[in-house]
Amino acid sequence: MIRSVFRDPRFDKQMENIRKAGKKGGMAAKEADEIIVRLIQGCSSPAEIGVMTKKGEYRIRKCTKYDIGGGYRLITILDEDCLFVTYIGTHDECNLWLEKNKFLQLRADKPRGKIFMVQKPVKKKTAAKQRKFETEDEPFLQPIEERYLRKIFSGLFNHGMAR
Repeated sequence: MIRSVFRDPRFDKQMENIRKAGKKGGMAAKEADEIIVRLIQGCSSPAEIGVMTKKGEYRIRKCTKYDIGGGYRLITILDEDCLFVTYIGTHDECNLWLEKNKFLQLRADKPRGKIFMVQKPVKKKTAAKQRKFETEDEPFLQPIEERYLRKIFSGLFNHGMAR
């Protein structure tokens, strides 16, 4: 179970470069941000997190490579209960990085890195119940039981019944 996500300090520079790379780069950076947010929110299903590459990754143990569109990839590595967001780049850049870092020793104590604590995942039944009550206009309102409405509006209710 992932308890924290560590974002490498070099990763932010890579993201900035990809955002500057044009429309495809901007869309890929946005998808990478969304994947990282879903990881921090505690999504456990790979399908909920993002699209993984077809062949996966074999060079580094517990490494996941996400296809974020436009020919870009996002690389994460799980070490015990910490997920490291290590690299983002084009397909070829990621392959080169993976070859160079086969024996990478991960450390979450780098001074400028960012550590995010993973939130507890929401149980699917609770989320399904909440979605049942959502509407397009009022997504967070839930129905109020009639007995409470009668107490709140007792004066109006009693007055209306007298007629």
